Amino acid sequence: MTDTKTAVPPLCLPRKPEVFMTLTSIAVLSLVACGDASHPGREGSVRGPDSPSSEEAKTTTVDSETNARFRSALEDAVIDPAAHNGLHLIAACQRGSQFRSMRIFDTGVAIWGGELQFRLTESGITGLLQQLLAADFASLPDQYGGTPEPDRMQANSARSVVCSLSVAVAGAEKVVLQINRGEQSESFARLVNDLLDSCEEPAADGVGATTLVEGLEKVASGELDPAVFELHFQRLSDGAASEELEFILGIEGLTAGTRLRVPGGGYAEPSQLELTAAEVSELAWQLADNAPGRFPQNIWAPSYRELSIRVLNQELSLVARPYKGVDQETHGELQQDFDATIDLLESLHERVMNEGSQTPAEP
Repeated sequence: MTDTKTAVPPLCLPRKPEVFMTLTSIAVLSLVACGDASHPGREGSVRGPDSPSSEEAKTTTVDSETNARFRSALEDAVIDPAAHNGLHLIAACQRGSQFRSMRIFDTGVAIWGGELQFRLTESGITGLLQQLLAADFASLPDQYGGTPEPDRMQANSARSVVCSLSVAVAGAEKVVLQINRGEQSESFARLVNDLLDSCEEPAADGVGATTLVEGLEKVASGELDPAVFELHFQRLSDGAASEELEFILGIEGLTAGTRLRVPGGGYAEPSQLELTAAEVSELAWQLADNAPGRFPQNIWAPSYRELSIRVLNQELSLVARPYKGVDQETHGELQQDFDATIDLLESLHERVMNEGSQTPAEP
């Protein structure tokens, strides 16, 4: 959004990361928004049997203790399905002109290409984890490729992530990226594409949405899982003299979080509340009733309001404020529905503040 008034701090929700294709967005591949998103290079290196040597690809180094902990968690999850709890796998890779991606949760709910929800059985999840073990994913370096090119034109060209794999399981996590420039690892790309191949057929019969309202209705009815639902809302006042509280609110799946803006700048510690599936269903129904996809981009508000709602690949993103030539009557019923949506979110913010627990934020 180009109308953003101020930088928004993280809510520290257990985010479901996207696969972003520019190096400036690599940090958000972390499996927890307030965790170690940068995955910097570390001293020491452990290579798997199929890992390329330093002559084959530029890599960041990895910590053997961290990898051993991840491998142990992976082995436990293969042996005992109960250890699938907390699993979060994100795979994305370009093969020829085709780019594919998927995200898998411990419940078996999975998202293909950001567009279709499908489900994996317990044995299906175990099969994917077995592929990771067989490829010794735990020993792979954090990054392949990205070597600076001597040619000036190539050096000025954008670098991007062409293949990525993020896995969190049993409290351990690992992220590996392949950058388009520099020597590439065929074995890593093959691993990611094998995982994607394993899920492409069941994903073809997945459930999608053609509009945001349809997506919200499917979340409300249970046809789509709450995991595919995200909402972010920010309210700012119109000046220092205003007594209006400023805050940001986020909902991702069953988790709602909010942060108050404190006088003089900055934000207080976030509060977080776990909602029930029934509560998310009711919220989705109420949002669908207001048909947010119809809201015009120049909707009126007494002060700055930023709203985004997403279900799979269907998304609304807008900024409401006092626009020139627009008042509370300009958009008629659409304004009333927007105001009802904001009232709903402000009530949820108050509930999270009252009933939620504080979650320490990253400095």
